[in-house]
Amino acid sequence: MRRSIRWNITASYLVLVFLVLVIFTAYVVRALERQYVNTYAYVVATQAKVISLMMREYADDPGQDLARLQVMVQQLRWRKDATISLLDATGRSPGGTVDPAAPEVRAAFAGEEAQSVRTDSQGVKRVYAAAPIVGADGNVVGVVHVSAPRIWVLRQLQRMAPALLTAMLLGLTAAVVVGAALSRRITRPLLALGAAAARISAGDLSTRAPVHGTDELGALGRTFNEMAERLEQTVADISDERNRIEAIVAAMTDAVVATDRHDTIMLLNRAAEDLLRVRRDDALGRSSTRVFGTRRLSAMLHEATAHGRVTAEELPPGTMGDRVVEAHCAPVRSSGGEVTGAVAVLRDVTELRQTERLRRELTANVSHELRTPLTSIKGFAETLLDGAMRDEATARRFLTIIDSETDRLVKLVDDLLDLSLLESKRVTLDPKPVDLGGLIAHTVDKLRPIADHSQLTLVQSAPAGIVVFADADRLEQVFTNLVDNALKYTPPGGRVEVQARPVNGEVEVAVHDSGQGIQPEDLPHVFERFYRADRSRTRGSGGTGLGLAIAKHIVEAHGGRISVSSRLNEGTTFKVTIPLSSGGGAIQ
Repeated sequence: MRRSIRWNITASYLVLVFLVLVIFTAYVVRALERQYVNTYAYVVATQAKVISLMMREYADDPGQDLARLQVMVQQLRWRKDATISLLDATGRSPGGTVDPAAPEVRAAFAGEEAQSVRTDSQGVKRVYAAAPIVGADGNVVGVVHVSAPRIWVLRQLQRMAPALLTAMLLGLTAAVVVGAALSRRITRPLLALGAAAARISAGDLSTRAPVHGTDELGALGRTFNEMAERLEQTVADISDERNRIEAIVAAMTDAVVATDRHDTIMLLNRAAEDLLRVRRDDALGRSSTRVFGTRRLSAMLHEATAHGRVTAEELPPGTMGDRVVEAHCAPVRSSGGEVTGAVAVLRDVTELRQTERLRRELTANVSHELRTPLTSIKGFAETLLDGAMRDEATARRFLTIIDSETDRLVKLVDDLLDLSLLESKRVTLDPKPVDLGGLIAHTVDKLRPIADHSQLTLVQSAPAGIVVFADADRLEQVFTNLVDNALKYTPPGGRVEVQARPVNGEVEVAVHDSGQGIQPEDLPHVFERFYRADRSRTRGSGGTGLGLAIAKHIVEAHGGRISVSSRLNEGTTFKVTIPLSSGGGAIQ
């Protein structure tokens, strides 16, 4: 059983006081014993002297019998166990119980009074005194020898024992009271410190210990409070720093995963949840192998922790779903250089890789599109330089072709510039109320000669009163491209129809042709740059392969949608949907 410090202090104080009282009492008893012995010896010596003075009257009387005097002095005994003996000048005693060689007897025969304390023949400690009997001539004619047992002193001390014990008990009682008060005074600040430390360990860092006085305990309390203040400030600084780091990590667009030395996940930000398709609450505290399965990521984290190596890989689709991910793993080291875990930074580069692929395709497509007219121009120009210029008809025909190819190059460059501006959102629309029926009619009338030349039927049906808030020139560009494409892809005798109708607060414009249609595998790509469903036909028609991509951006800039549906040998339908109440917005 653990004892409190208060009990230990009180018990120690009581033991100390008890030892002091015992030592003091022993010393007092010893001193009293010596004092009583000395007093008793003095009394015995005084008795011997008084008797020796009485015996002087009989010292010079030769008729006095020593035995008779012995009987007479026996009447002077004050205690039964006391002895009074007379010795003559030869050292003879009527009782014969006194040893003439005793030190006090020899001193008395020498004319001096003497006392001594010793054990008699029976083992009893006694107090002895002897006084000389001096005659008229000044000579010692005898000795008075008195003795009494020393036990009288012990009896006197025994009478004082209750008083001494009472005093000791009173002293112990006082010691208990004083010790309890003293221990309470000492332990109260210590208990307060202990309670404050317990509250701090429980998380209440604002706790402070009460400080009283300027002694060591007061200094301890002040030091404790200073330590608590520094601890609270340090924890607050660490908490602020941790919150800042967590906020930074949470706001990072890159996924961050951290594990400890046992491959247990300790950190997972929001981007990692989205990329890895795991919930943070389900992942924290679990093994990376259990959370990520057999993915390469868990192996990279383990390798960084086990071997302390920095690794970087690009994980292809299939490793983390359909995404392309750049993974960088590095070990986390303590201040002593020991590896305590690993951290991985994951970046989704799927769109970047797609952009790079599209850039490569764009470069290849642009190069290809430029090469064809440039090759044609260069070939005809060389032919003219070689002598064809002398034939006016041939020269005019070649120059006409060169002019046509130049127009094609100019249109390609214009379309590329227009598409670049649209994709970079640097084109500003000029939205105004537009009569959609009138705009469609104008577009159809503009392209009717082409339809007549191709022996196609071109009709439009747009009810009057449909007004949209849009950039009229840009919408005309969209409709022109769609109708022109329909005319190019429809064989002679076919039909192209443009319809407009309001649908649920929007207006839907459909361009339908009766041409050969588009292969199903080509439908998802028709709005991509330089994509042609039938390259053998469209190249000769003067198209750049950018019209539908431009149309898609223009429609989306108006808050609308564009879609396509097609059936082989039945025809194709492009649908443009624009909000009737659209504010148009400007693309900067």
